[in-house]
Amino acid sequence: MRYYLKDSFLHNQHEKNAGSKARNDVEAILISEGYKGLEIKVNNWYQMNFFKAQQHKYSATKSVFDQLGLGDELVIQFPIIHHTFLIAQLIKQAQKRGAKFYLLIHDIETLRHAAGSEVKLRHKLRNYFQEKKAMMSVDGIIVHNDIMKGVLANQGFPVDKMVSLEIFDYLIPNFQEKSLPQKEQAIIVAGNLNPTKSGYLYSLPENHAYNLYGVGYDESRALNNITYFGAFMPDDLPAALEGSFGLVWDGDSSETCQGTYGNYLRFNNSHKASLYLAAGFPLVVWKQSALSHFVLENGCGIAVESLHDLKDTIDNLSDTDYQDLVDNAKRVGEEIRDGHYLKIALTHLK
Repeated sequence: MRYYLKDSFLHNQHEKNAGSKARNDVEAILISEGYKGLEIKVNNWYQMNFFKAQQHKYSATKSVFDQLGLGDELVIQFPIIHHTFLIAQLIKQAQKRGAKFYLLIHDIETLRHAAGSEVKLRHKLRNYFQEKKAMMSVDGIIVHNDIMKGVLANQGFPVDKMVSLEIFDYLIPNFQEKSLPQKEQAIIVAGNLNPTKSGYLYSLPENHAYNLYGVGYDESRALNNITYFGAFMPDDLPAALEGSFGLVWDGDSSETCQGTYGNYLRFNNSHKASLYLAAGFPLVVWKQSALSHFVLENGCGIAVESLHDLKDTIDNLSDTDYQDLVDNAKRVGEEIRDGHYLKIALTHLK
């Protein structure tokens, strides 16, 4: 039997930041492919001390894994929300009974901090026990892209266990196609607009307009070329977007992507890229990002080294060039809205 771990946040106080959207879409696609949910049931372990919380989460996870036997498969969205340091041990116990385990990666903290930022010892230990040991123990892993696959292979993870997703899917209930975007319109920025993650928004070049959607934006520091539209629920956001391109950029600089969040784009697939494409907008991505390979190979956007190069790059596009980008974005977006990329990746798991 094919199962997925139904692993939900105890509290989701930030529904408009799309924190659960990617996980919810994965769950919906798995259900459509015939997977059944095995729910991990926990009490509020945030109110427990460290050792009691670990014991509680271990028992809750074990009660799920104990249901698995010969021929059963379990897909786990990773990182696990109700994480336990002994996850690898529990996986190995179930594997001895003939069960198989697969991880679908959303984030890898060791890669997020790969640029050498200071990481406390307890976080390094947590990453080792809850990331590396878990990833080494499973039968297969769906990673974001071939860049991430290569980095993990260099860290000792077997290449033949890894499958590239290429890009995240983004389901849109009751999708209605909008009027075609125009090259002269503003650049769209959606998602977490907090200065810690998106500090570049407060030092943008003045030669292009930007439309912002999301939480955490400091309106007191708004530039003259920015229009802030507020925050929306993830399923409502695509219909609200207006502009020419969707921007995938992180860090505190408009010159390049840098810092913890900016450098993470070298390895990961930003979920906001899927939002833009699903809504029918071509992308602007950092030339050194992992996503740039997908974007350029599929002709669904442009890649730049710096946002200071953006206006000239767009101005140099002919109307036909831009229309081709829009057409390709619509083609890829239709696949993203259908769950195409996860469905294909699942078929390649061994």
